[in-house]
Amino acid sequence: MKRLFFAFGILALAACREEVVQKPDPVPLTAEAVGYYCQMELLDHEGPKGQVHLDGLPAPLFFGQVKDAVAYLHMPEQSHTVRATYVQDMASATSWAAPGAWIAAEDAVYVIGSSQMGGMNAPEFVPFATADAARAFAAHHGGEVRRFAEIAPEDVLAPSTPSTAHGGHDADADISARLKALSTTNGSN
Repeated sequence: MKRLFFAFGILALAACREEVVQKPDPVPLTAEAVGYYCQMELLDHEGPKGQVHLDGLPAPLFFGQVKDAVAYLHMPEQSHTVRATYVQDMASATSWAAPGAWIAAEDAVYVIGSSQMGGMNAPEFVPFATADAARAFAAHHGGEVRRFAEIAPEDVLAPSTPSTAHGGHDADADISARLKALSTTNGSN
């Protein structure tokens, strides 16, 4: 009878114990690493990158820009549970072309809206391991300092302003001019 109670006690303890899921380590970038959205080789582009590790997938999804990795996390269409997300600490970088060590995205402090463009020549969320490093970068390049939890979906999913994303010209006017030129070429004014 004691053995039966002992066996039930062991089973009860096992049922109460929480499963601890091991967080995967960041994966170094290699020449074969391509961006999830752009499918371009990441080592060909400067600036910080991101990687998202998903449950059930053997390799992380890489992103050519940190902003793209954060946008991915905010999208409601996720098919897998996110196990870990890493970004590159630009305070430990030797240059914009040589981003720093991988740090957990949720622990990073970001500069949003700076004059520094990301690897895909688009507005970037520049990550830092410390708030002091982020403030120093923002003092030099502009932008707003935010923690990961303070980044809202509209910060990453809204379109960029034309003056920022297209080298200072109005993208809507450019498209209108192209459409007008096409319609004139085709004889339909």
